[in-house]
Amino acid sequence: MLGNIFDYGERDKEIDTAILSAVVFILTLIFIFNSGVLNETQSLENIVGSKYISDYNLAIFRTICAIICFITLTWVVIDPKGSPDFPLYFKERKIIPRHRKGFTRLAAYTMWHFGLIGISFSISAAGSWIEISGSAVPNWILTAIPILFYTSFTCAILVTSVVSFHIIGDAISREQNIDHLFYWYEIVMHNLNVMMLGLALILNNLEIDWRYFSFPIVFGIMYVIWARIYAIIEGVYIYDFMDPRLNGAPLIYLFLILIQSLFFGIVAFLDWLVVWNIGFGVVVIVLATYSITTIRKPV
Repeated sequence: MLGNIFDYGERDKEIDTAILSAVVFILTLIFIFNSGVLNETQSLENIVGSKYISDYNLAIFRTICAIICFITLTWVVIDPKGSPDFPLYFKERKIIPRHRKGFTRLAAYTMWHFGLIGISFSISAAGSWIEISGSAVPNWILTAIPILFYTSFTCAILVTSVVSFHIIGDAISREQNIDHLFYWYEIVMHNLNVMMLGLALILNNLEIDWRYFSFPIVFGIMYVIWARIYAIIEGVYIYDFMDPRLNGAPLIYLFLILIQSLFFGIVAFLDWLVVWNIGFGVVVIVLATYSITTIRKPV
């Protein structure tokens, strides 16, 4: 019997979890390289155009979003007060408070996904400005922009949902201080992420391809690999539920992979709604975004 999946059993499940992650990672890469998705490009009109605003205004919007991402991440690093957190110490197998400053704060998945969003908007903005300047947009940009966008949106929904529905409530139940989760830059990364991407989904002409579901999985497993490296370097897992030794770690990891695919399906559905009926699509995106965001600290 598994017992409590968040406890440690008679035998650590690190090897089991590593095998599962490796198999899924390899199979997903095989799918990507054999599906032809990396060799296909969308039309220039899809990449740099919008049905609702001019190409110039779309370029400005993308540029502003990219700047917001990198200013936010820069402040995370240089914030003089730093931030407390409650990681799982690997050797002790206990959650112990600590205080972080500097580049080590970029180790969290929140920062990883927000950096991915910044890269996505940067490349899409570059594509827009290249077209506006009259130059030819490289094919790799025509391929990369939709892949990065839909991967970013999928990961953003995961981050916002996990923070709103798990991390905040779990911290409160443990009587931990959650003030740091409501610093301005945390609010931006946990809430403005889905707002920016939701608006971009409405404005973009990008077409979604079902094969894009594989990229959020690859990104997630890349973070799993990094989390293990970080545990070796710093001796902690930032997210205690990601400890691969847990009794139910293989199930937890499998669940995270499946939920990534589910959230990709939600993004695909929202994309279809916007194409089918822009008014209805906007209403659903606004309501969905409101339902998963947490702007204010719970009382």
